[in-house]
Amino acid sequence: MIKSAGISVSLLTMCLLVGDVHAAQAYRVVKSCKPADLSVHFDNGQGEFDGMSHSGAWVVLSNHSATRCAVPALPVVRLEDTQAHVLATGKPAQPAPNQQPDQTILKPHAQWRASMYWVSGNVYDGGQCVSPNRVVLKFPLGDVHVNFPARTLCGPAQTPLTFEQGQLQPVPR
Repeated sequence: MIKSAGISVSLLTMCLLVGDVHAAQAYRVVKSCKPADLSVHFDNGQGEFDGMSHSGAWVVLSNHSATRCAVPALPVVRLEDTQAHVLATGKPAQPAPNQQPDQTILKPHAQWRASMYWVSGNVYDGGQCVSPNRVVLKFPLGDVHVNFPARTLCGPAQTPLTFEQGQLQPVPR
């Protein structure tokens, strides 16, 4: 009985120590990225999104600060005209149920990307087409505004235009 109690106390002590390590790691919170930490550009994927009446691009996000920071795994993306009127908004693509993290940790100088895919031809009866000038990515600590390459998005008339938006993923090397 004494030996068993000694093992139990040792096991309990070990569990408490391991628990403390995990608890300490849990307190290491990665702060949200500041807009000034981020740079954004677009990549057409060498035409991988282009098809009959469809187009798209990768929105590529880089952390150019010296420390890690966090952004939403699926940032809110809006396309606007020069007067800041919203012309189209991102609609999340359907990820697998087990692949829905809340945030993405961006290491310094690492690049992550999210797909944007839209209808580019006026294929709708009485449809509408727009040519946005800029993109606004909404983040917890502020928005990032960047010019949008000359592209046309189309959709049904009298409804807000949307495009399919994927979650952030590492840029392959």
